[in-house]
Amino acid sequence: MPGRLHRFSRAIETACLSGLLLAAALLLPPCARATTTGSYALHLKKHVFAPDSLTVPARQPFVLHVSNEDNHPEEFESYDLEFEIIVLPHHSIDVPVRPLPPGTYEFFGDFHPRTARGHITVHP
Repeated sequence: MPGRLHRFSRAIETACLSGLLLAAALLLPPCARATTTGSYALHLKKHVFAPDSLTVPARQPFVLHVSNEDNHPEEFESYDLEFEIIVLPHHSIDVPVRPLPPGTYEFFGDFHPRTARGHITVHP
């Protein structure tokens, strides 16, 4: 049980930090924000992302719209994309992603890393 409590505490801290970062980004003047070129939907159901792979254009910012259809929170995380954000049960979030060079970028659900996995392929 102490491990779960620590993980939940870490999740709450992450959610608070994510909220502060989002608030700071929204306060930037419009010219300082990147214009997104597309939005891509990810659905989490039964601890599995669908689709589990996305293809996006290179060097163009985009938004990941992540909806959690499960009855449990999930921490949407990517070491490659450098974010970790809590998605509450039956809620959705929008994650702005910076322009990326061609490559493959992994993402996962930190609370269910064996099943909640996927990747984004960036093509030129």
